[in-house]
Amino acid sequence: MKKLSPKILQHYKTISTSRPGRAECYPQAVYGPTEIQKSVMLNGIQIVAARVSGALMTACTVMFQAGSRFETNDDLGASHFIRTMSSASGREYTAFGKLRVLQQQGAYLTCTSDRQTIAFNLRCPLPLFNTLKGYLADTAARCSYHEWEIADRKQQVRGDLTRMHPEQRVLDLVQRACWAGPLANSMFCEEERIDSMTSEKLTSYAATNFKSIHCAVASVGIPFEETIELAEMIDSRVGRPTSEQCHSCPRFRSGIETYDLGSDSDTWIAAAVRGCGTGDVNNLFKHALVASACGTGSMTQGQHWMDRTSEGPIGILSLGDIFSDYRALNISYAETGVFGIVAKCKAEMACNAAYAATDFLANVYKLSPEQIENGKKRLQVSLCFHDEDPVKASQGLALQALSGAHIDTAEQAVSMLDAINAADVTDTAATLASRCNQMAIAIVGDVGAVPTDIFYNM
Repeated sequence: MKKLSPKILQHYKTISTSRPGRAECYPQAVYGPTEIQKSVMLNGIQIVAARVSGALMTACTVMFQAGSRFETNDDLGASHFIRTMSSASGREYTAFGKLRVLQQQGAYLTCTSDRQTIAFNLRCPLPLFNTLKGYLADTAARCSYHEWEIADRKQQVRGDLTRMHPEQRVLDLVQRACWAGPLANSMFCEEERIDSMTSEKLTSYAATNFKSIHCAVASVGIPFEETIELAEMIDSRVGRPTSEQCHSCPRFRSGIETYDLGSDSDTWIAAAVRGCGTGDVNNLFKHALVASACGTGSMTQGQHWMDRTSEGPIGILSLGDIFSDYRALNISYAETGVFGIVAKCKAEMACNAAYAATDFLANVYKLSPEQIENGKKRLQVSLCFHDEDPVKASQGLALQALSGAHIDTAEQAVSMLDAINAADVTDTAATLASRCNQMAIAIVGDVGAVPTDIFYNM
């Protein structure tokens, strides 16, 4: 190897050395969106645009307060069909045209729903948004609901019921066990109602719930002006329509719901009590901290993809049993919520798992300050990861707009969590534990392995 000549070496030292007095340190960018812009149209559509720097992919969400809780007895299961009809034809674009163009442009158009909302999401590079936003508007607000397309998707709806994971089923059932009223409506259409779903029912449901006063349009990485243009494509009328939604007050009923998968099958057990809604953000964060302090890690994978160990301290319940997993759950609606424990185990251990899960919930107030602090750190990291996904971030902004919350960025959420002390979290946990005598239960798997009378004797 040849040596560098003295002239080259001297030149290299000259250009690579800077004087300490002239060194400049550029300011570090704030994590997440750098600016949040908000507006409300005269017809009631709420608009939120998050400005980010250097984003490779952008996302836009059109969200309606039209989840399954707004279904009536005549159109139960409509939200499930609307979710599957998101790939169907609209008034301007056919189903084939949507599929072909979006795939060619490297974009994704999805639809998600829960008991409270239905969200239509477009994820694409920024230069393509102006071209593809019409497909999002056509899917969210102008679906045709043709009879032949509904007939084609009935088999898909049946497939959704067949392929539903037991953990997802037990979470759906425990919410049904909690409530008497519209919140008990499942996010999935019942098998008996699939054949009775028609274009008239879906059109009527959309006309009632997909109104501008129930709508929010949020974007991440998209200019505010283009977000407004999309909102005008949803509904350009000036007047505010009148809401026709039924808002009955939910009532906690402490029921038991079961779904039998056969003898000796793996069993999922969920025990839940009444939680809190999204109206009080500070109280919502306290409930989230209690759940995070207990451990909310995935039941199929723990700290990384090779680790199935549950997060502590709830992971202690599964020590010595590699087939059992436990985690906490916290679900919030507009005015109330659900907090509980989910357990998964073999059939022969189902009775012990039911005792362990309900006992842990009844003693959740015993969380130590160290466990609460660890839970706070886990929750803060989770919120930061949430902001890395543009679709999740845009969904979060739209949900905040509809619920009246003002958190905006993960940085602000982290600051709010830091302001909550361990004593307040302990008081919240004590309140939850005091409701253990009003516990709702859901069992999926070998139902006979779990004697339900144990829940009445608590």
